[in-house]
Amino acid sequence: MNYQSICPYMNQDAKKLPSDQNLILYFRHSIRFDNPVDGNYDPIMLTPEGIALANQIGASLDLPLGHFSSSPIGRCKQTIEEIARGAGMKHPDIHTNEAFVAMKGYDHATLLGTTWYEYFYSLQRGDTKKTGGVTLEQEAKPILDALFQTPQTLGALNLICSHDSHIVILASALFGLKTSLEHDDSWCKFTEGLFFYGTRQHFTALWRGEEKTFDHFLSAT
Repeated sequence: MNYQSICPYMNQDAKKLPSDQNLILYFRHSIRFDNPVDGNYDPIMLTPEGIALANQIGASLDLPLGHFSSSPIGRCKQTIEEIARGAGMKHPDIHTNEAFVAMKGYDHATLLGTTWYEYFYSLQRGDTKKTGGVTLEQEAKPILDALFQTPQTLGALNLICSHDSHIVILASALFGLKTSLEHDDSWCKFTEGLFFYGTRQHFTALWRGEEKTFDHFLSAT
C-alpha cells in the first residue's frame, strides 16, 4: 500500500501490508494548535498545516478507505474528515468510541503527583506506585478490544484516529516502546500510528519498522 506522511517508518511499513486483509491504521491526529493556557485540550483543532498534512495522506493512498472510527474529541474526527477529503471522499461516516480517549489510571495518578510523561514512563517500567496501581496491560487491553470490535472492510484501509497517549500505550505493550520523563524523539508524533491486520485473537502489528504477530495477546483464550 502506498502511504505518504511525515513519519518515514510508516511509509515503509505500509508497503509491507497485504492488500486482501482487514487493514487498520490506529494513529494520532494531525498537527493541532498549541497547548491551551487553561489546560483544556478538548476544543483544540487542527492547524492549517495539520489539515494540509491530513489531505496529503489521503491523496497518497492507493487503497480505498473503509470504516472510520475515532476518539470523540473534535481534532480526531477532523483528521479523518481531512484524510477522506484528500482521498476524494466527502462526509465520511465516523463512529466514535470512548475507549480511544479514556485511560484507566491517569486521573488518579495525577492526584499522586505523577506528571503526564511520568505516567507513561512508569507504565512502561511497571512502577504502579506512580500509576495509582494501574498496569500497562490494563491500559492496553481496552484499546485493543475496541480496535478489533470496530467494523472493518476487507481490501480497504480502516482508519481509527486517537491520541498520542493511546498510541504510546499500544506501542509500549506490543513493541516495548520506552519513552522519557519529558518530550523527546521517542514520543509519538503527529499522525504517527500502528498498522494492524488479522483478528483480535491473532493479529499482526507494524510500528517503526518492526512487524510482530500476536496470538491471544491480553485476551481470553
